[in-house]
Amino acid sequence: MKKQLLPIRGTWVKIENRDEPGVVREFKKDGEDTIVLVWWLKSKINEWIEPEKLKNGFLLGMSVQDVPLSRTRNTLGEGIVLENRIIGNKEQVLVEFPELGQRHWLPFQNLKQIKGIEQRFCLEQTGESGNAERFRMRSLAYAIDLWNENTGSLSTLNIDPLPHQIHLVHHILASGNLNWLIADDVGLGKTIEAGMILSALIRKKSFRRILLITPAGLVKQWKDELHYKFDLSKFQIFGEDFHINESRHWMLYNHVIGSVDRLKSDKNMAILMQAGDWDLVIFDEAQNLSRNQYGMKYHSTDRFRLSAALRKKTDSILLLSATPHQGKQDKFQALLEIIRPELKKSIQTLSLNPEILSQMVIRNNKADVTDAEGNFIFQGKIVRAIPITLSEKEKSFEQHLLKYLRNGYAAGERKGGNIGRAIGFVMTIYRKLAASSTAAIKMALSRRLKRLIEDFQNETDGPDLSEEIDLRYVGEWEEDFGVSGKEFFAGEIQTVKSLIEKAEKLLESDSKSNIFIDHIITAVLNKNPNEKIVIFTEYRATQNFLKDLFDEKYRSGKTFLIHGGQKHDERAKAIESFEEKGQFLISTEAGGEGINLHRECHLMVNYDLPWNPMRLVQRIGRLYRYGQNKKVIVFNVHIPQTIDGSIMELLYTRIDQVVQDMATLGGEYQPGLEAEILGEIAEFIDIKDILENAIDINIKHTKENIEDALNRAKEAVKKQRDLLKYAAGFNPDETKGELSITKEHLNSFVMGMIAQLNIKIIETTHKGAVWKLDLPDTIRNDLALRNQTIIVTLDRDIAARRKNIHMMDLNFHLFNYFLKTAMKYSFDGRVCRIKDLDGSALIMAILRWQNDQGIRMRQEYLATLVKENGENEQNSKTVSNWLNNSAQDGQKMVDTIAGETLLDSVKDTIDQRLDFISNNELHPEYRQIVSAAWCSQE
Repeated sequence: MKKQLLPIRGTWVKIENRDEPGVVREFKKDGEDTIVLVWWLKSKINEWIEPEKLKNGFLLGMSVQDVPLSRTRNTLGEGIVLENRIIGNKEQVLVEFPELGQRHWLPFQNLKQIKGIEQRFCLEQTGESGNAERFRMRSLAYAIDLWNENTGSLSTLNIDPLPHQIHLVHHILASGNLNWLIADDVGLGKTIEAGMILSALIRKKSFRRILLITPAGLVKQWKDELHYKFDLSKFQIFGEDFHINESRHWMLYNHVIGSVDRLKSDKNMAILMQAGDWDLVIFDEAQNLSRNQYGMKYHSTDRFRLSAALRKKTDSILLLSATPHQGKQDKFQALLEIIRPELKKSIQTLSLNPEILSQMVIRNNKADVTDAEGNFIFQGKIVRAIPITLSEKEKSFEQHLLKYLRNGYAAGERKGGNIGRAIGFVMTIYRKLAASSTAAIKMALSRRLKRLIEDFQNETDGPDLSEEIDLRYVGEWEEDFGVSGKEFFAGEIQTVKSLIEKAEKLLESDSKSNIFIDHIITAVLNKNPNEKIVIFTEYRATQNFLKDLFDEKYRSGKTFLIHGGQKHDERAKAIESFEEKGQFLISTEAGGEGINLHRECHLMVNYDLPWNPMRLVQRIGRLYRYGQNKKVIVFNVHIPQTIDGSIMELLYTRIDQVVQDMATLGGEYQPGLEAEILGEIAEFIDIKDILENAIDINIKHTKENIEDALNRAKEAVKKQRDLLKYAAGFNPDETKGELSITKEHLNSFVMGMIAQLNIKIIETTHKGAVWKLDLPDTIRNDLALRNQTIIVTLDRDIAARRKNIHMMDLNFHLFNYFLKTAMKYSFDGRVCRIKDLDGSALIMAILRWQNDQGIRMRQEYLATLVKENGENEQNSKTVSNWLNNSAQDGQKMVDTIAGETLLDSVKDTIDQRLDFISNNELHPEYRQIVSAAWCSQE
């Protein structure tokens, strides 16, 4: 005989020939069998009954909770009974679980009846004393969770997302369509925005397999950013962290970063196509995906073919590019077709209907970006050129070095092949090193001499120039670049020895470093002896030279370094030391991206000028950013008397003039627009070939080449700006109707839950921003924690500087424990009476939308305050402020609106919101009331 499934306590049952429901209360052994105690609701009697006689007693519309038999399974939560059935002689109940967005047929024996919120509200069953505060905690828990789901802005508080970033993420996630081109202006944080999107989607657990494709030099930077800023640590780099030998191995890797040039090869693309489908694919620097149109024919690059192939493997694709148009309409339209292939016909006539861009492209401009208070972020900057006058000996060294370089270039041309290209590359590096410092070129030449002497007979084919280099450390990689131990040309050894001797003597009286100290550093310190200064250089040799100079000139212990040879923690420590006790920070390009130095500093010196103008924009962006409350001052040191120096002076002067011209609208100069256009011009202009050829071309022709390059960049910027004005952009009103969560809400929630869970605050430090907590044993056991005490904060700066202080964000176990606890049925706070809120009732609900296949796409939290006059206020500032303060239980009022009437009014309001947001991508799914409170003034 089959064993009968026992109903749990709280299951509603009935038996044949008895027209009343009963509730299971207890069990006991009767010999070898178990019998069940049932309380009959009408008769009001208890009766012991054999379980096989019990039938399903649940009524349609009843609120129930799933209680799984196995302790290893998670409950499906609370649901509503929709239907009953008998199948295989077993009775089952169809239950809808709103939070999961799922319906399941379940054995009735595994369900227990609970009182729904609406039922309790209408009966004014408001719970035990203190339920008002639990109501506030429950309300905040849902609000925090959903605000993060819609913006990704709370997953990690290691970042400080700006309004435009929160808006962009919200716009994309709330659109019901995850196929977008993110075209934010240069320097506005596309990496941060992508990380926020990933955080939100991964937390929802609906996006499991994610593929991120970047240029070769950015794969490690993306991995570091996702790990250190978003705690997304599962991403692995294809071809470096793992390899695929058999297609079944793909199941081990769900979060993958890959280089576009590695993946585009026939071999790797075939391997990638075996990976199956992806939930989301992201392409960074998407302007490199090129497809050109010639008449009726198309020519696609391998990179574009890779994106087209992956488009078939995913429903969701994001392209990131600050310069997606580049003045080439056919290439731009090809990108749009990757995003929205179903709109191909409309895209092909884009010039006739450019407004369709708002459905697939979103762009924020520097000139429009504000902080949370509406203040413009960029407060202006001053850039001053500091020319260096060379001594006669330095001019002579320049001429001897120039002769050596020309001989080297000529040798490279004669040899050809890999070794010839490598020789030419070495000569170019030497030019850059010489422009940086005499110390840098001396060290490079010394390395060259050592190689010549030790490996004279050993000539190789040269290093592989196609290897994937981390672009953050390209200057440091160039310093270590070496080639062939054989002379490039006859007499090279003697020439190099002579140059080294001359350089050694020049270091005794170096004009550049002397003017740098006397005209910049000393002048600055005379005005403010405590002023902090950041110095940028491309090369470690120059960095070490300057470090020695500062240690000699000023007391040691005041100068700190950032370079590519450091681990992330070491760089963070250097920044902390600089801000707390240092005065000078010397950084290579390793500090040019992803590091913020603006908190304590507004002065920067560029000791050398990079050939790529975008590098200079990125350097300045370390200080010229959100949170900088002083005018940024930048000193650019250059040597106009050298060939390269004069070209660099011309280049940066003309870029500045073009930017100034384009930033003048209606005869009025727009400083915010200047930063925006500078980034675009720097991104478009390709100056590398001009500079490499300049050594053999007269200066007049070089000027013409620079003008030509600038004119092309200027035209491309104009075309892009004309078209992208139709893209979706920052609209502060878009989230106006939603309950935005601030740091004050987070702080209030944490403090409230500490009190609710009987956690003791042993000590507060840092002006109350850091709390040392004594955790009860129940919490320690639930979280499997060894230590009884834990130190936490909501201040990202403090957490970043102190390893022993934990950041209380949605990636931290204790904060998540608070959220889950406050949402539990057993925590209550579902129905209560509250005071100090002017109205009749406060109803908290979750609104949900799905796509046309029933997949949930959007959720929104709605706080409806029912006023005494019957009007409904949604997500008002009054409620937002009320949530920030401890709640007090209210008293029962004599005259109250009937609960059902009030709820019907709120549901009508909810339905209006559901309808307002719905579109072709979003369809109403459900409205769930998660808590409700009667308001009173007593």
